[in-house]
Amino acid sequence: MAIYTRTGDAGTTSLFSGQRVSKTHPRVEAYGTLDELNAALSLCVCAVQSDALKPFLEGVQQQLFWFSAELASENETPTPSQRYISTAEIDALEQAIDQAMAQVDAVHGFVLPGRCEPAARLHLARTLARRAERRLVELAGQVNVRQVLLRYINRLSDCLYALARLEDHLAHQQQIITEVATRYRAATRTTTEPTRMSLSFHELHQLVRAAMTRASALGVPVVISVVDAHGIGMLTWRMPETLLVSSTLAPKKAWTAVAMKTATHQLSDAVQPGSALYGLEAQMAGNVVTFGGGFPLWRDGNIIGGLGISGGSVEQDMDIAQAALAAIHMGNDQ
Repeated sequence: MAIYTRTGDAGTTSLFSGQRVSKTHPRVEAYGTLDELNAALSLCVCAVQSDALKPFLEGVQQQLFWFSAELASENETPTPSQRYISTAEIDALEQAIDQAMAQVDAVHGFVLPGRCEPAARLHLARTLARRAERRLVELAGQVNVRQVLLRYINRLSDCLYALARLEDHLAHQQQIITEVATRYRAATRTTTEPTRMSLSFHELHQLVRAAMTRASALGVPVVISVVDAHGIGMLTWRMPETLLVSSTLAPKKAWTAVAMKTATHQLSDAVQPGSALYGLEAQMAGNVVTFGGGFPLWRDGNIIGGLGISGGSVEQDMDIAQAALAAIHMGNDQ
């Protein structure tokens, strides 16, 4: 069966009533733009990562068919047998907006339209929804259009913005997880000299003693924590009168130094807004420390553990840690 009828070759098309109008008629422009939006949403369904989002977007696509059918008819109200947009569909869009925005950081300015492919496609669909809204407003100036349709298309563009923000957020989370996992695997790679890939009891003793000596000289009681190459605690020592919070921070600094394969003070710039690891602290539920006092322990280019010092200022903690590393003739880099 041929899909071409040749009836539109002269630049006209038929409404549901049978009336023929120009293909540039405001009514045709309105439902034609909804058709563009529906096609763009198909690309979004193929791209989004969330399994729950796919059926939601497919539901919106079905609603756009109802919407277009209503615009292609000259009847002012839908017939009893016709599916149509109601306040229930608007409520569902608002619920989706609230759920998405609750998971992302607040912004107080413009955002670039999509830093990952699913978000970029959703933002493109958003712009088409805005264009459809403009076409609908134009049509409403000439014929009667149900107010609920104007509310729906306005809310749909808001919803697509919120979903794009959420997709960007989820992609950034995955990027952080991948980066941390990559660094951790690199830090715990196997070696042909297993006996040299850990601190000896003598080295551990010298490390702690040097740290305590330097802390005493500075008049700063600290907690000293050492972990192995897998981030597992080997020793934690608390000097008298040390701040209670230091008993939590020192092990976290040592673990961070191993997990991120770098001194903790070197992470400060990397977690600032716009940097590669922005959001790392929040995503790691506070287990990562990004201020000074944590140092990885290296031997022959391999990481063998981490040292964390907490109790003084950042500068004092770093000073004490570096004195401890020097005592066992170990630098804090490869």
